Amino acid sequence: MPVALANPVRFLRGVGPQRAAALEERGIVTVGDLVSYLPFRYEDRIRFTPVAEIVPGEVHTILAEVTSGGGGNVRFTRGRGPVFHVTVRDATGTLYARFFHGAYLQGRLKQGQRLVLHGKADVDPYRPGRIEMVNPQIEQVSGESTTAVDSTEVGRIVPVYEAMGRISSRVLRRIIYSVLLNLDGNVPDLLPEEIRERYRFPTRREALLYAHFPPKEERLELLNSFRSSAHVR
Repeated sequence: MPVALANPVRFLRGVGPQRAAALEERGIVTVGDLVSYLPFRYEDRIRFTPVAEIVPGEVHTILAEVTSGGGGNVRFTRGRGPVFHVTVRDATGTLYARFFHGAYLQGRLKQGQRLVLHGKADVDPYRPGRIEMVNPQIEQVSGESTTAVDSTEVGRIVPVYEAMGRISSRVLRRIIYSVLLNLDGNVPDLLPEEIRERYRFPTRREALLYAHFPPKEERLELLNSFRSSAHVR
């Protein structure tokens, strides 16, 4: 169903009363308000880093396969509750991941399941010499494809939004992505065509689509300095 800029955000799929209240506290009442809430930075999640080339202290996107017999295991730690541990590997090496409050992952990951992991990699403080990720974002990959189930997270330049209370950047990304896919054609443009042509600006609709989910070929430094034609517009 087409979504109009004047539609209230509380009726959007995935929002609900609590999230609508959090959005409205930030002045986001309509779909128009929501799509005007732009990312504050962008991450390159197109290129996968081989495990052997991981640099501790840096953020990486990894494509690997679950190896720890079954899908990993949960250990209970004092003060932190259940911690889920899983081991993955690619053709170049092995990576370890742990998730605090990760009991929900028990049984969801199977041996041989291909995953995309995105997060900061570090040396395990308890086992020097091995690399781990703590609470990385993960996406399951279907079949032999390198396309994850959730196309808003990997295989693209990913927009990062300032979280609003319990509404994470990831949740905002999904809601905004759905809105833009269904946005109707009536997006008023206040700039005269003459001005747009003079400065080579995109239309308002094009600028919104571009600023939220830019094409893969765009330069990351241009986006993060907000100097693309869509941002300037």
